[in-house]
Amino acid sequence: MALRTFTDSTGTEWKVWDVIPAFVREEEERTGAESNRENKGPERRRGPDRRNLLTPGLEQGWLCFECDAEKRRLTPIPPDWDQRTDEELAALCSDATARPQVS
Repeated sequence: MALRTFTDSTGTEWKVWDVIPAFVREEEERTGAESNRENKGPERRRGPDRRNLLTPGLEQGWLCFECDAEKRRLTPIPPDWDQRTDEELAALCSDATARPQVS
């Protein structure tokens, strides 16, 4: 998981990181490392498919933007987002959906 910090044009400092659900990582490991399967141990999933627990559209992960006042989500995760300039990250942040504040 990469973590970046940037300041937008209003002077707000944001943190941004990628959120990848565990079942996506497990699938990537399974398909990308078939020869290491015996080293992974038993299947950990039990019960209902965890993909059904996520808000539709978030199954493959999202970028999380956070400042002192709010959080935002952007999906899908743009390629090479962690290599983008601060200005490009600010543009992505402005496209992200605000998350309701939990009190």
